[in-house]
Amino acid sequence: MDSRRNRDRLSTLPEHLLVPIISNLPFEEAVRTSVLSKPWKNLYHGTTNVSFKESEFVKRTVSSSEESSNEARAAFVRYVVNWASRFSGDVIQSFELRLSKPFGFEAEIKHLIEFAVSKQVKTLVLDLSELSCDASNQARLAAPFQLPECVYNQTTIESLKLSACGFDPSRLANPCAFKSVCFGYTELGRIMTLLSKSPLLESLTVRNCWNVNLESITGDQNRLRELVFENCVFATEYTLLDLPNIKVFKYIGSFHYFQFLAVNRRMEEAYLAYGAETGDEIGQFFCDVLYDLLSARKLTVCPFLIKAIKDSDDPVRLKAPMETRHLVINTGLVPDEFVGIRLMINSCPELEILTLQMFPSVPVARYTPGFNPMSYWAYQISHKCLKKTLKVVQVRNFTGSMYELILLRYLIRSARVLERVDLYLPVGASESEKSSVRAIISTLGDEGVASSKVLRIRQLTGRINC
Repeated sequence: MDSRRNRDRLSTLPEHLLVPIISNLPFEEAVRTSVLSKPWKNLYHGTTNVSFKESEFVKRTVSSSEESSNEARAAFVRYVVNWASRFSGDVIQSFELRLSKPFGFEAEIKHLIEFAVSKQVKTLVLDLSELSCDASNQARLAAPFQLPECVYNQTTIESLKLSACGFDPSRLANPCAFKSVCFGYTELGRIMTLLSKSPLLESLTVRNCWNVNLESITGDQNRLRELVFENCVFATEYTLLDLPNIKVFKYIGSFHYFQFLAVNRRMEEAYLAYGAETGDEIGQFFCDVLYDLLSARKLTVCPFLIKAIKDSDDPVRLKAPMETRHLVINTGLVPDEFVGIRLMINSCPELEILTLQMFPSVPVARYTPGFNPMSYWAYQISHKCLKKTLKVVQVRNFTGSMYELILLRYLIRSARVLERVDLYLPVGASESEKSSVRAIISTLGDEGVASSKVLRIRQLTGRINC
């Protein structure tokens, strides 16, 4: 009764008040309001946050034929064009279109983009990537869709996200209002031109792009707060980065040399995930990068980095103490990583949270560590963070393996202010696996707990945070 009364009370509001209300809903939910009552039937045509996703409209099954999928895709495009023709507002805040296999619909897509730009859109998302393609071949199968001229002449877009679209920054007519730009599956040979014409840019994300001709980010780009590269092919041998205001830096992919001229002394997060690299000086390079990013409050490092830094000039500590409070180590916890893990713990004297993100170990040539892996963590070597600051240890994807238990016992014995150990089981863990972990937990503190506080050891379930 109360819900009906509230709904009726909403229905009495004038349209100019209802439209902003439903504009705060996800677009799919805004469309559903059309069935509430007659006055609501066409209100969603005025919503200012618009999102059209082929995956939500075209339901594919294993038995779906190519012909039926094409018909469904055509119906989806007609629906979007019809919605645009019936839009009743003057302004659109955000417009999103996700459509695979756009070929044959170029005119409609161009019309929709021109429609969004004419409505002074601030956030434009255009994803034309191929759903059935793997990332390495994405968007290289044919010439990408080219953006219409209106995108290069507009002055209102603040957030631009493009995937599998051709984009030529040299065609930008004026310094643009971009604050956030994200590219995916795109050739970026002229990215330097984009930077020179985006004086307000605060966030740049580049994923799965090629020919990324990024020589430097300096001077005019000092507003950058977030910089993300993922699985890109660079056209330059190295990149100079002057980032005095950076808050978040993430790099995922094959080796690329970055020379940091300056970084923010209060970085929020750095994330480093490299592929299997080779070279005599790769370990020292990783140590140099960590030195440049030492102010990051949260730091995530990958197994390859952990293995490589033991071969740096100093296998005990980094060039300067990290200011990291939360250290995430992605690891297979194999003996080849032990020295690097200890080096990282030793180099974070203010560490408060240590997260071990367990991943399957990568097969490598037979490795002889030069020490006994079973007794390595038995040595009574204490580090500053273990004496004064480390309060929480987390193990994600915990299975209770031998090396997991050895390291956990070391940390419990050595961390004097440790308050909590959280063990996250893999998603889908069976009841027998959960019971096994409960039995393991009961033995973890048997060898003595260094902390004078009551230590909580918890078994939890949760997804892997990558």
